[in-house]
Amino acid sequence: MNYPSLQVNNFFDNADYIRDYAESLEYQKPDGNYPGLRAAAINEFDRDFFDNINFKIMRLLYPDHQINKNVGWNVTSSFQKIKYEDVEAHILNKEHPGKGWIHNDHESKFTSIIYLSKYDGCGTALYSPKNNYMSNFNSVKADASIKNDYYYKNPDLKLDEYYKALNEHLNTFKLDCLFNSSYNKMIGFDGSNPHGAFYNLKPGEERLSFISFFGDILAPYYPVPEMRRT
Repeated sequence: MNYPSLQVNNFFDNADYIRDYAESLEYQKPDGNYPGLRAAAINEFDRDFFDNINFKIMRLLYPDHQINKNVGWNVTSSFQKIKYEDVEAHILNKEHPGKGWIHNDHESKFTSIIYLSKYDGCGTALYSPKNNYMSNFNSVKADASIKNDYYYKNPDLKLDEYYKALNEHLNTFKLDCLFNSSYNKMIGFDGSNPHGAFYNLKPGEERLSFISFFGDILAPYYPVPEMRRT
């Protein structure tokens, strides 16, 4: 693990404007085994906004360096909406209420989430496996197809089978840290860190966030290994 976990309150100076901007965009169901809708990657239609946000995030990791000259990265960023009905089974899960599937971001060196919903209880938790098998990081006990069956509303999906797979998977992890979804809060963590969403939505509510996946980061050092140097 190369990057620490971070939390920054009041990330945007103009959060209400950003929220209204996000609400004005079109959203589609993306490919992939995760819930909700995503807008198009922000760099495809608003490069200035894309650069400003991700420069701010990189300055948190490398405050002493000239970002333009000494640090390089590629990143994918987009707004995401998750509605109550997208994750209703998770919210009603009696064994682990509100917990989403635990996973890591295989293609991301560093992941950032900015919460833009004006209520709490829909944050992100960081976990570690109860044993040392890396296979836990890859949700090996959870067949990806059963996630897709739920997220894409396969009428043949049996909820008791879904709950069985979900809860067996969740039981292999222990909670390390829980970030609440306070409005305009930014969190960041190493993409290899197992994590999962928490959902405390009611019918008619949605979780709005802005997510950045930093796929490659070229820098003079990585913060955690640098901290360990003697």
